[in-house]
Amino acid sequence: MLPLRAYRPSLPLLLLLFFGILIPLVIAGFIAEDVWDKDRFYFEQPFMLWLHHNIGSAFTPVAVVLHHIGKTTVAAPLVIVFAVWLFLRKQCGYAVFALLAAALPTALMFAAKQFFNRPRPEFWPRIIEETNASFPSGHSTFAAAFATMLVLVYWQSPRRVPIIAAAVTFALLMGLSRIVLGVHYPTDVLVGWITGTSTVIGLYLVLFRKLPGKP
Repeated sequence: MLPLRAYRPSLPLLLLLFFGILIPLVIAGFIAEDVWDKDRFYFEQPFMLWLHHNIGSAFTPVAVVLHHIGKTTVAAPLVIVFAVWLFLRKQCGYAVFALLAAALPTALMFAAKQFFNRPRPEFWPRIIEETNASFPSGHSTFAAAFATMLVLVYWQSPRRVPIIAAAVTFALLMGLSRIVLGVHYPTDVLVGWITGTSTVIGLYLVLFRKLPGKP
């Protein structure tokens, strides 16, 4: 019988695990600890007020549109339609991945909201009201998860560059919109991005056991 060879993960895989999952989760952990202790992040209020006064009026219409796109009533059908489209194109693995890539980060986000129960910011009268907890941002979690899922699905596509650019822009604008609308702190958005991105990368590696683009 041939001796079993020890599994040695490749350098690209180690880098992806390190920069895509480990470091972001460590950052999220430090933020979550401070949120749990009800410590204040002193940069947040000045930063939010600066955004509100300097780009709030111009960006608010876009932020309202993004708010409705990120609601479950729009986001869930959007993911389902995309998964069905992948299934019809005989990409069943990616179809399952798309559904799980939306569901798993969302479940983690809802659990975190219940656990931390952080109040929403109250720095100015808001045109959008939210009733659940603030930490982490659900819209930012969804946007980052959806963007990461698109990047991984289309990593080998000849249109990869514009797809990546559009996906990243969508996630960034969604996070910015939550701050401009005054419904989330910047740390809510950051941890939402981390939750969505890291969870989807981890899910991809578990389901497909390979790096994007590898046969």
